[in-house]
Amino acid sequence: MTTGSDEQRPSTREAISARVRSLAIEAGARPSDHGFGRMFPALATPSRGIGEGPRTLKDLARLATAMAATAEGPDGRPPRRRAEGDADIPAAYAFLVEFVLNDLVWERRPVEEAGATGCAPIGTFSSLFNRRSGCLDLESVYDAPRDPAAVRRMLLGEVWRNPLGEPALPPKKSPRNDLPRHPRALDPARDRVPRMSDARNDRSLPLSQLHVAFLKAHNALVATGRSFEAARRALRQRYQWMVLFDLLPKIADPAVVEAVMSEGPLLWRQDRPGDIFIPVEFWAAAFAIAPSLARPSYDYNRHLRDTEAAALSTRAALGPSGSGPDGLPANLVIAWEGFLPLEAEAPQRARRLGTILAGAPDTVEAAALRHLSRGYRLGLPSGQAVAQHLGLKPLRDDTLLAALPEAQRVAALPFCEATPLWFYILAEAGDPAGPAGKHLGPVGSRIVAEALWTLARHSDASILAPGELRDFDRFTLSDLVLLAAEEDG
Repeated sequence: MTTGSDEQRPSTREAISARVRSLAIEAGARPSDHGFGRMFPALATPSRGIGEGPRTLKDLARLATAMAATAEGPDGRPPRRRAEGDADIPAAYAFLVEFVLNDLVWERRPVEEAGATGCAPIGTFSSLFNRRSGCLDLESVYDAPRDPAAVRRMLLGEVWRNPLGEPALPPKKSPRNDLPRHPRALDPARDRVPRMSDARNDRSLPLSQLHVAFLKAHNALVATGRSFEAARRALRQRYQWMVLFDLLPKIADPAVVEAVMSEGPLLWRQDRPGDIFIPVEFWAAAFAIAPSLARPSYDYNRHLRDTEAAALSTRAALGPSGSGPDGLPANLVIAWEGFLPLEAEAPQRARRLGTILAGAPDTVEAAALRHLSRGYRLGLPSGQAVAQHLGLKPLRDDTLLAALPEAQRVAALPFCEATPLWFYILAEAGDPAGPAGKHLGPVGSRIVAEALWTLARHSDASILAPGELRDFDRFTLSDLVLLAAEEDG
């Protein structure tokens, strides 16, 4: 039931938002000088968390093990085309989530090390430092060298072929389809690493090739006659549109997305650019969903079919330090048509959101434990505490267990009333009585939508700024790949 006229609603929303900000300040909230802060500072108390001490850490380890033991099928490797566990989201969006998170956050020290003493969570974020601006400005792309032969363009690397021309380039691909790399070296830390300060996007071939696509897209914009600054501005705006209107509707509740886009955020609104920080609830929980979306294996291109995700590491492709190819072998350029709807044949799909993480059990367990431990060290509130703070009925006890695969219920028992926020958000998304894996639930959707809206609003050349002009109507991940392909001639 609605109350009041349409004219009254904006002032009511503003009053609610102002009251929330006032309460946050009264609770001691201050923007972090190091780039991190809390979206819900009033919940930063032990009573709103999951408990502390060795017993809690042991229970988290058991929960991580359970998340690795539930992949469906005899070997946990569903085939490429629509299988049990698949979502409606093309597989490439799992890598886009990881790319966006890397673009927003780059820790100087891992939170597991910063200020860690014994079994207690860190008391403040003063020991953390975000090397990124915390905005959707493609800092990870532009923190790299330009092409010295044409300084408006970003530098690209050439794929490797031996003098006999093998391995051969895929059809319609140019040699410039790799990140620019340093030469071979015996030191693994220097051996053929990308010529950019942050090499995290080079951990896997699909993520590395996505980064290459952004570099090529910039160069394609330059080829239209734009200056370097104009091309960067144009690509940043297209990136913001992609995140807000292509990615976000695919991973969050459509009703929540529509409300935030039309009304702005109610719970986390920052009015001054200098107040911007990365909410830890967003970074370490709500947007840390790439492991859930990831498939255990991929058809990467015509040479690599049904290949385990672990085998698609860039280091494995380059070989041992000091030996092997000078760069990415030519036959390892990605076939994007297998990851995005670029052709008539349906692409591979990401997996449905939920607490089931697919892949090799030891790899999945390590990833799950890392995420659970990070939330613990940051002192994140429980999922139930956040749900109640948002005025939602939380999943707890029987309703929480009913949202989980049977194989995880015993391990989840210690957290039935106070669940780690990351696990809670995945359980909420996978709840058969809720989204059933199609998108995030109400808690996760609200955190992600408000955080991305606010960070985009304060980004350079923000498409959300009043009166901001742009030279395009829409720009999806598929559009990025097609724009990059123009550089292949």
